[in-house]
Amino acid sequence: MVRKYSTMILFIILITLSACSQGNNEVDSFTHVHGLSYDLSEPHDLYLGTHYGVFSIDSDLNWVWKGTEETRHDLMGFTFIEEGRMISSGHPNAQSDLMDPVGIIISEDKGETWEPIALHGEVDFHVLEVNASESGIIYGLDAGGKGLHLSQDSGYNWDLVISDIPINYGNTFSIVSDPISPNRLLAGTQYGIFKSEDSGETWELIQDSSTIFSAKGAYGQSGTVVAYFLGEDEGLMITEDFGQSWLPLNLQLIDDAVVHIAIHPVKEGTFSVGTVEEDIYQTIDNGANWIKIADSGVPITD
Repeated sequence: MVRKYSTMILFIILITLSACSQGNNEVDSFTHVHGLSYDLSEPHDLYLGTHYGVFSIDSDLNWVWKGTEETRHDLMGFTFIEEGRMISSGHPNAQSDLMDPVGIIISEDKGETWEPIALHGEVDFHVLEVNASESGIIYGLDAGGKGLHLSQDSGYNWDLVISDIPINYGNTFSIVSDPISPNRLLAGTQYGIFKSEDSGETWELIQDSSTIFSAKGAYGQSGTVVAYFLGEDEGLMITEDFGQSWLPLNLQLIDDAVVHIAIHPVKEGTFSVGTVEEDIYQTIDNGANWIKIADSGVPITD
């Protein structure tokens, strides 16, 4: 059941394309969201990395594209890594002189410009896991079959991690690390959930009736992860013991799934999630209530 349903969702992600307005800086619609992250500095606006660049959403629901046409790259694995600093992988805009794939790129100005710092022209990390508390620890899973990589210096240098299970982009949906112990990993695959205690060198299957489609660790909270489950257990869940037990967060979708999760760095219980069907939901009370701020890629501003 897990394998069949998860493969179907992955197929939807890969083929879903729709129009995207880039004629001005206001976001009229969007598609192909590849990352969701709160700014780690005030005012903690929400940012989305997409196939067509990055945009921000402030507390007044103003939606604004960042950068110029040339700098709006296909941002895979996009997230904030430090205050004001973003990291991503993916592919360059057609007007850019960056190599394809871009490897690891960073932005020091919240998405206005990007600079390659590692593996330029070599890897395309579609799964990019930045540890929630130790942002220098980053895991990258290459879409081109080059395996799981680990950086311990914020993305400047990388080592290939040896794995004894098939952790590769073709069958792995998500990787998340324990916010306090970044060597501890959970991986959601089409075969179920695997766990590693040694930075991905060895893995153990811990559940085969469900899988984790997307996941995010909470800053400074040991063992705390928010994840969206598919399979026997479905819906958005939270764990405070790194996967030994899970509690529901009152968001279970029909014919859709949460593909990206952002946890507010300051306000406990405040999350934003993006779905395969390009909906965005937010909660400020740990999932007791949810509001929708985007419907099928169209912002809801009132």
